[in-house]
Amino acid sequence: MMDDEYCVVDTNLLVYSTVSGNEWFEESRRWLTALQAQKITLCVTTQILREYLVVLTRGNVFETHFTVEQAVSELEVILPSFVVLEETTESASKLRELMRRYQVRGKQIHDANIIATMLTNGITRLVTYNRADFERFKEISLEVLPTKVSD
Repeated sequence: MMDDEYCVVDTNLLVYSTVSGNEWFEESRRWLTALQAQKITLCVTTQILREYLVVLTRGNVFETHFTVEQAVSELEVILPSFVVLEETTESASKLRELMRRYQVRGKQIHDANIIATMLTNGITRLVTYNRADFERFKEISLEVLPTKVSD
């Protein structure tokens, strides 16, 4: 893959762009639109897809309750817009390397696993609202929210 043509989209952005009525709904959709307008291929990892379903089905999300069927349907609607990156033995090895290098522990391992999967797929760009969770990883670049997207 040509790195500059691909960007991984984190769970929070997917959730915000799915659930209308939250304060980041329009902004997150604008962000995704801006990336696509730049001819960036949007990607997700299998972990991000699991996290998306977890968030939608664990209770009310911004005053919205999703049944299992609704959550799966939402995923099926957005899935064609993304390349899905699989976790491999190589990404598991990269995860261990990142854990040692950055002393990652506990819940932070989930974030490191996303980075490991990205890197083993040759991708270094990530779009997320949780910048603080990923800033330690010098191997990647975090996308900056666009201020305005032209129509």
